[in-house]
Amino acid sequence: MHHQIEKNKCILWETMEKLGSQKMNPAIAERLAVYRDAYKALHMLCEEDMKPEDRSAHASEHKALTKETALEWTGRMQNEDGTTGPHWSMEQTEQARKQRGIDCDPLAFYVTMNMMCSDYCKAAERVNANSVDFYAYMARAFLDDKDAQPDKLERYYRCIAKK
Repeated sequence: MHHQIEKNKCILWETMEKLGSQKMNPAIAERLAVYRDAYKALHMLCEEDMKPEDRSAHASEHKALTKETALEWTGRMQNEDGTTGPHWSMEQTEQARKQRGIDCDPLAFYVTMNMMCSDYCKAAERVNANSVDFYAYMARAFLDDKDAQPDKLERYYRCIAKK
């Protein structure tokens, strides 16, 4: 049941983002309010209605990124430059991470640096920022986002990237 609730929350969030990007009018505002209320209700089901013993089972769904998942995820990235898969190997991203003194999980950094390149390489090229430095610091910014919920990368995977 919890897995479906998480899927529904993702669907609601994506729908709210789409509505929020449109020109606001009373009908759109009303729809946003309805979706927001549904999202909050599902969130409460996940967080408040679970018994303590259920929370440990729930925590397993939020487990840390595994090497297998990282390789599967990066392997199927459809990059904006027309290529598929990771731009850098784990060894290359680890070298970039260490050279720049970035303190984070190496596996998360590998995925995030490749994700940044996959999604934003065309934009980076347009402003002459298409470099290892740019993607390394973008990955760091994504992972260190102070106003994000915990486990941002895992949530991103579950709600956006997972197929």
